Parts: sequence; structure tokens; C-alpha cells
Amino acid sequence: MTREQRQFIQITAALTMLIDHIGMIFFPTSIGFRAIGRLSFPLFAFGIAEGVACTHDFWRYFRRILLTAILSQPIYMLTFGLSQGNPLFMLAWGAAALYFWQKGEKAVAAVLLIGSYWADMSYGWYGVWTIFIFGFYGERESLCFYGQLLLNVLYGFTTKAWIQVLSLFSFAFLDGKWRIKALSRKLPRYFFYAFYPLHLLVLWGIQMAI
Repeated sequence: MTREQRQFIQITAALTMLIDHIGMIFFPTSIGFRAIGRLSFPLFAFGIAEGVACTHDFWRYFRRILLTAILSQPIYMLTFGLSQGNPLFMLAWGAAALYFWQKGEKAVAAVLLIGSYWADMSYGWYGVWTIFIFGFYGERESLCFYGQLLLNVLYGFTTKAWIQVLSLFSFAFLDGKWRIKALSRKLPRYFFYAFYPLHLLVLWGIQMAI
């Protein structure tokens, strides 16, 4: 997968997340915003799995995610009125679980995978396992899809949040065929790290102003 294809996936993830958060804050009874937003998380999870596979320094990569999570937490709590950990903590957790598995330290990976069930963070065990499945199956797209399907069914039964099944449509963006010339220009290296806290800050500011 080329840099342009990865960047398209990242931009799609960011935009659908933004739509989801606009719906959560300003249009909480509108199902359309939330439905579009379901595409976002699997794209971010795919990006994390790719990041673990491609990075030359995992712990530097991990620290960037974790630092962004820590810096984002206060504004996350203000914006949504939630005390749980924001999704970036879950992304860091999932990245660590996948990394230890791929390094052969499967006991550590198992502790992280199982322990995610009790972690009080957005998407929780579902998010961690989504990242793991993307990394575990790699380019075996059909196996990855069925793994994600099973995961979404389990999530639906345990949380009754069946709308999350719509996340499976995100696979349409993961085949590497999508290219939009206008989005091919290389973005600053830390653009997507900055986007998460900054978009929450803007939404919170609008929320306070109206």
C-alpha cells in the first residue's frame, strides 16, 4: 500500500470521526451522523496495525500515541462529559498487544488482550481486539473481514450497540484502490496526532458559545 493510499484512509477516518462527533454533540437524536461515524474506528485500527508493522522504532511510535492520549484527555472529558479514557489510550493498548504478539511474547500479549475487557476506555476490549485482528491476519482480507464480523456480533450482544456492525463497510476503503489526487499531497508528519485534540477543542468551543 502506497503512502497516498494510507493517507487517504487516515483522512477518511478523521473526517468520519469528525462527523460522528458533530452528531454526538449537536445532533444526538440523528442516527445518520452516528452511522457514518461507524466507519471511522476500523480505519484508525487498521492504521495502528500498519504502524506497528512498519515503524522502525515501536516504542517511539507508542510514546507518541500515549502522549497524545494524555494531552487529549482533559478536553475529551470536557467535550463529552465522560470520565473514561479516550480512544487513543485504547489505540496505544492495542498497539502494545499486537507488538508483543508479533515479537513472540505471547503471554504478555494475552494479558493485554484479556485485560482489555476490564479497561475503562473508549471502545475497550472491542477496540483492542479490532487492532489485533487487523495485525494478526495482515493482508488476508477475507479472514480479517470474518474475524471483524465475529467481533462485531460479540460486541453487539454484550453492549446492544448493534449500530457498530456498520463499521464493516469500512472494508470498502481498505483494498488499496482508492486514490483521490486532491488528497495525495503529503501532510505534516504529526498532522493526525494534532487533529484529535484540536478538533475536540474546536467542538467544545462551539458548544460553549451556543
